[in-house]
Amino acid sequence: MVLALDFMADWLAHIGQAEANFSVTELSILFLLILIETGAIIAGFIPGDALVMTAAGFAGRHHSPTEFIVLVVLFTVASAIGDSINYWLGAWIVKQVDKIPWVKRHLNEDLSDKIAHNLNPKRWLLFIIMGRFIPYIRTIVPLSAHRLKLPFKTYFHMSALASFLWALTMVTIGYFFGHLTLPKGVLPTIIIVGLVAAILILRSKRFRQSIIQLITKPTQEKEEK
Repeated sequence: MVLALDFMADWLAHIGQAEANFSVTELSILFLLILIETGAIIAGFIPGDALVMTAAGFAGRHHSPTEFIVLVVLFTVASAIGDSINYWLGAWIVKQVDKIPWVKRHLNEDLSDKIAHNLNPKRWLLFIIMGRFIPYIRTIVPLSAHRLKLPFKTYFHMSALASFLWALTMVTIGYFFGHLTLPKGVLPTIIIVGLVAAILILRSKRFRQSIIQLITKPTQEKEEK
């Protein structure tokens, strides 16, 4: 895991120093990284949000609207396909959870069970969109969709919309900062600080509870109180 992160950091530093636009090879690697981070379930060590914003920041440095559009489409497709893979792997993964303790811990089973039993059917779209933006829910969403028998066609349409909104938001943020004339090293620092702040917020029990209340049945919320 550490070696993979080191390689990724070195590779990003390399392409960040290049003045030319992204090559087909670089775009292909970015696509695969997001696909794996989204679809492999246990590849959460890949910092997908930071990767997308960093790549978009480089596009901003190139002042290339074409690269902006390409990255939005690239990450949307990679995310949607990854979520679809995750959906179909869900049945197998759920069966293996009790057999593999490490997987059980990674999937945050207690939270997954709570959401699965109390999910408000009217909040599927909200759940799927939030799950695309919130790391600790991101892995649970496709598994819950499969477990609760949400039709794949319905799930895919919602997932594709969520993936587009996520890609557009992250690429826009990265592109904006990359487009600015910032001293060397400032953009990575901003992204790291933002990620640390996000992690601290996500670890807050109050924040998690507020998210759960948004997507669970009102009757269940009252009973828990």
